[in-house]
Order: sequence, then structure tokens, then C-alpha cells
Amino acid sequence: MRLRFIVATLAVCAACVFDIPQSRAPAEPQRAEAIDFDALHAEAAAALNGLQQSRERRLASVTGPKF
Repeated sequence: MRLRFIVATLAVCAACVFDIPQSRAPAEPQRAEAIDFDALHAEAAAALNGLQQSRERRLASVTGPKF
């Protein structure tokens, strides 16, 4: 009885170990590229400026002359 339990336990452990997916090729290390913070800042400033102008145009069209 005890032998069957040990064999069953080993079989379950072996099934779990072999069920883990193995990668076919080793992962290649990825290099981090330099981030151009000046370009990011310029893009963000341009986007913010565009949003502000869009909002000003919408406010101007809403607050037009009333009849």
C-alpha cells in the first residue's frame, strides 16, 4: 500500500515537471535604447498646445453672440 502511494506520488510529480513548457531557444538579451527626453518633451508640449488651441476654439464657438 505504501509502495503504491510513493509510486503514485512520484508519477504525479513527474507529470507536473514534464508539463512545464520548455523554451526551444534561449532568450536573447534585449538592449535598452537611449531615450531622447528632449524629443519627448517637445512632442508633449506640441500636443498640449494643440489641446489648448482646440479648447479655445470650442469655447469661442460656444460663447458667440446670442440673439
